Amino acid sequence: MHVGMTRFCRQWFSSPDKLAGGLSKIVMAESAPRFASVSEADLGRLVDDKDAKNTKRATKTALRVLQQYLKEKKVPEPQTKDGISNVLKLFYAEARKVDGTSYSKSTLNSLRFGLGRHFKATLGFDIINDPAFAEANKVFGAKCVELKRQGLAKVEHTPPICEEDLKKLYESDVFNQNSPETLQNKVFFEVMLYFCRRGRQNLRELKKTDFSFSTDGKGAKYVCKTTDELTKNRRENDEGFEGGVMFEKPGPHCPVASFERYIQHLNPSNEFLFQRPKKNAGISDQVWYDNMVVGERLLGEKMKRISREAKLSKCYTNHSIRATAVTILDKSGFEARHIMAVSGHRNESSIRSYSRTDISTKRKMSETLTTECEVRGEEVAINPHQLSPVISLSQEEFIVQNSHSEITKNFNFFNCNVNIH
Repeated sequence: MHVGMTRFCRQWFSSPDKLAGGLSKIVMAESAPRFASVSEADLGRLVDDKDAKNTKRATKTALRVLQQYLKEKKVPEPQTKDGISNVLKLFYAEARKVDGTSYSKSTLNSLRFGLGRHFKATLGFDIINDPAFAEANKVFGAKCVELKRQGLAKVEHTPPICEEDLKKLYESDVFNQNSPETLQNKVFFEVMLYFCRRGRQNLRELKKTDFSFSTDGKGAKYVCKTTDELTKNRRENDEGFEGGVMFEKPGPHCPVASFERYIQHLNPSNEFLFQRPKKNAGISDQVWYDNMVVGERLLGEKMKRISREAKLSKCYTNHSIRATAVTILDKSGFEARHIMAVSGHRNESSIRSYSRTDISTKRKMSETLTTECEVRGEEVAINPHQLSPVISLSQEEFIVQNSHSEITKNFNFFNCNVNIH
């Protein structure tokens, strides 16, 4: 006991602040409760933050449109299944934009899903699958058919980057690795491509520590994602989502080498991945980027800017990079389940909008048809007498029926004289 007190006094006088801090932590640890106390307001915020911002915005928009409809029709907001079903039945048929024109099919569908989330959260009613809303859903389906007949059902999907523009990107100076801004362009594009990321989601929050370098069993180096993210459709349960990786490939365009070079030139005082490029950074400088994160808007429109600088055939968006990744993997024969493991889609139907015939494939199909027609045309021009005359089915039937007649008749089939005995 005497030895312990002596050691305590020696530590106290040598570093009283440190010892006092340690004692306070011990007291706090002993007195602090194991479980936190959460108020009703905190619980409300916790539940409210569960949904993505876009999802909450779409729900609010749908509810606002319905409330405006009820106000104009002078109908009170219903609270029962029958009342809601009767209102929705008319709402689906009569809903219009502010200028009086019809909504597109996709917008009407968005309104329906938004109202579905609202009524499920507030009253526990499933307006999409509950049989009590069968009549309303039947009207919704009929309205979608009508909108399609009016040409309002076509959805303009984000186009993937065509082969010619992909080649132009890597051949132009926009991916130059000796400049802070263009090196960031290349790394940004390849992070979006290989990890199949969405347009602007969580880009500003990405950190250097979110990625790491590894090697496989054959010694090939690759970059992988080390942390999970809260994404639009990956919120409560991420089971089955593995994410993509970026392997090295020998040559001047190796994505791993570019990423490694980029990391080495980042500002060590800043933990984020996309930092603002220095204006006057030289190639011999160690730090090429300021201690400042690139703005969310600039990151959200980065592919548009790259498209203009590279003079591509069209102004692509960030989401076009994601569409490009899924399209390339689909055309290369990878199964949907493997693509979903990289893209994060929950079901195969979600990737069908990406996995469609692109313009380059359609061009080859058109050229094939044109070539075939030209070949047939040349055959007719060279050997016009080798082709049999074309007769209709009615003419052929008449010939067969009268083939045993002793009467001789002459017929003219498309300038060809035929004698039938």
